[in-house]
Amino acid sequence: MTGGDNKAEAGVRVLGGRMSPFTMRARMALELRGVAYELLEESFEPRKSDRLLAANPVYKKIPVLLLPDGRAVCESAVIVQYVDEAWPAAAGAAPLLPEDPYQRAMHRFWTAFVDDKFWPALDGASLAPTPEARAEAAAEARAALRHLEEAFAALSNGGAFFSGAAPGLLDIALGCFLPALRACERLSGAVLLDEAATPLLKKWSEWFAGVHAVKALLPETDEVVGFTRFLQAKFGVAGAN
Repeated sequence: MTGGDNKAEAGVRVLGGRMSPFTMRARMALELRGVAYELLEESFEPRKSDRLLAANPVYKKIPVLLLPDGRAVCESAVIVQYVDEAWPAAAGAAPLLPEDPYQRAMHRFWTAFVDDKFWPALDGASLAPTPEARAEAAAEARAALRHLEEAFAALSNGGAFFSGAAPGLLDIALGCFLPALRACERLSGAVLLDEAATPLLKKWSEWFAGVHAVKALLPETDEVVGFTRFLQAKFGVAGAN
C-alpha cells in the first residue's frame, strides 16, 4: 500500500497496523506532506516480529518510520515532527508546525496532553474492566476535551484547524483518535464530543475527517466497533455491550 505522490521517496516504509491510531498519525503526516510510503502490516500474535524488534528495540511498539537508508524513527509524535522537518517542501504542502517558537511549543504541549491525558481516558472508556471504571474514564475524556476546546479557541486563530487554515501536528495528534472516539460513543451511549460543551471541536472533527489526505485512512465506525468488541472479549471487560 502506498500513500502520497512523491515517487522519489518510494523507499519510505511504515511498520504499523491499519487500525492503530498511532499508525494513522504517522501516515497522516506523510499523506499531508505528499510523501510516498509503503505500509508494512505488523502482527503481534503469537509474537512481535523480528523486524519490529530490530527497528524499535527500546519500546518494541508501532509505528516505526523506516527510511530508505535503513534508519528508523520511532514514536508517532516524533515521526510527525520528523516528517515536517525532513520533507519541508513536499508537494508544496503547509508546514505541520507553526514557525513561531512559542506557537510551536504550545502545539507540542497540547500534543503531549492528548497522549498523556485524553487517550488513556478514551481507551479506558471502552476497555476499563468494570462499567463504573468506564463511566469514570468517559468523564475524564470529556474533561480533557473541554481543555482541548479552550486550546482550539486560543490556537486556531479562527481557522478550521488547530493550525489555522490547514491541519498540523495537533490536528493529527487528536484526529487519529476520532475512529476510536466514535466507536466508544456508539458502544457506551456516552456523548464525548458534545456540541453544547465542545462546539468548536465538534465542527473541527467534521472538517478534519473530510480532509482528502486523512479521509481514506480513517476506518469506518462499524469496523472499529467490531475491533473494540474483540478487545473487550480478549481482556475480559465486564458488562461490555
